[in-house]
Amino acid sequence: MPWIAWIAIVGIIVFGITQIVSMATGRPLPGGSRSDEIKHLERRIKELERAAEAGQIEGRVPTKAEENLAAEDRWRLDMLEARLEELERRGGDGADDDGPETSQS
Repeated sequence: MPWIAWIAIVGIIVFGITQIVSMATGRPLPGGSRSDEIKHLERRIKELERAAEAGQIEGRVPTKAEENLAAEDRWRLDMLEARLEELERRGGDGADDDGPETSQS
């Protein structure tokens, strides 16, 4: 192999080792902008905690099951509203809406 290929292979290996070491230690590589991001996120967390203590935001996040139940309730409400609108359009002709109408004249 040419000498340039060996340099590229060694560079890739060194880069991989530094990435593995930084992930294992939990410290980012120097020169990154992570410290600014972390400071911003810490400040935002403190603001949210203060707002939660003041009662400005709800302290509990709904679960996925609760969200699904709420979506199902909204769907049922929409279906009932649509049915009511259909009955109002018919003008209350006295027909039962449980099934298809068979007595059409």
